[in-house]
Amino acid sequence: MRGDLMTWVQRLVGAVFLIGLVALGAAVFALVRQAEGTPPLPIYVGLLGAVLLILLAGACMAVISISISVRHGAEMLRRIAAQGGGATASPSPGPTPRPLSATPSREETGSPEGVAPARMGARKLVAER
Repeated sequence: MRGDLMTWVQRLVGAVFLIGLVALGAAVFALVRQAEGTPPLPIYVGLLGAVLLILLAGACMAVISISISVRHGAEMLRRIAAQGGGATASPSPGPTPRPLSATPSREETGSPEGVAPARMGARKLVAER
């Protein structure tokens, strides 16, 4: 039900945006119609107002969309936790991660010395961080 509420809030933001855009257009049209010539200031202010409305509505829609996605993710995590989540509780078998180094470990190379066997055309270390 809460997801439906957020969807309605998102629709409400869209409706307020459209009403504001129509009202802004009507105000600019009325100002231009009353003037004797074509006044540039009401047109520029109308365009600036439209840009601000678009930016504010876009930001509100983005925040609402992120909150809906987070809520769905949290619900999925709760469902997984309620089912037991057996696969995530046990440690994964395999090699343990180690920090980066210039020489590979013995497990990676298979050689007892810990150095990779020499190959023709092997890559050379050019620079270190």
